[in-house]
Amino acid sequence: MSPRISKFTVHPLALAASLTLLWHAALFAAAELIPSQQPPYLGVTLITLATLPIPLAAAVAMGDWRYSGIAPMGTATPALWTAVPLFLVSAVYLVPGIEGDAETLLRLALFCLVVGVCEESLSRGVVQQALNGLGRVRAAVWVGVLFGLGHALSGLWFNRDLGDTLFQVVSTAAFGFGYAAVRFHLATIWPLVAAHAIYNFAQYASPGAAHWLLQLGVAVGFVGYGIWLLRRLGRRSGAEAHLAAAGTG
Repeated sequence: MSPRISKFTVHPLALAASLTLLWHAALFAAAELIPSQQPPYLGVTLITLATLPIPLAAAVAMGDWRYSGIAPMGTATPALWTAVPLFLVSAVYLVPGIEGDAETLLRLALFCLVVGVCEESLSRGVVQQALNGLGRVRAAVWVGVLFGLGHALSGLWFNRDLGDTLFQVVSTAAFGFGYAAVRFHLATIWPLVAAHAIYNFAQYASPGAAHWLLQLGVAVGFVGYGIWLLRRLGRRSGAEAHLAAAGTG
């Protein structure tokens, strides 16, 4: 991913935070207007889908919308292997199996896909694009922080258990950081959309919530993998700069 900087003159963090708040405002407004109970997953799918215009409009307003990753950059060379561990980690939650009839699972799969599209186009799309001016490491950290805080807003708005909400903030911040690090190696967000959808499906379709120690281990894995990818990206950039200098000499 090329570190394209937004053409807006506001501070990158202020722009990223504003986009996050606007996205959640759309989510909460839709939740007040759209019934979310029956049939299963239909309401929440429509509620989540109502947020998609926010990152799409932001991507257009911020300049060449391909830099948000919503459309792949034709000149970029994606390192697709970096996304493979994101798919493999879902297997941890599939060990107990899945439950539900075929129709319910199909509705759940559609819901998870919509969540993947909407959340990735925001967080690893326009938010990460806005934060690129801070440098890759700080951008990845703030992508994770804002992603976690966004889930805190959702937890408070929907009156979820405080302890569960706090734990989710930590785990989703780690998730967001790891995904942001992978995004720097990709030309598009779509592998992240697929991995995100499968990750959510594996958890929601599981017959029971995974033990908190397992979830904490996954969060630590996301952070460790993200740090490794960012260090690898730094070494690659240094080598490219060295070769360029040698060629100039």
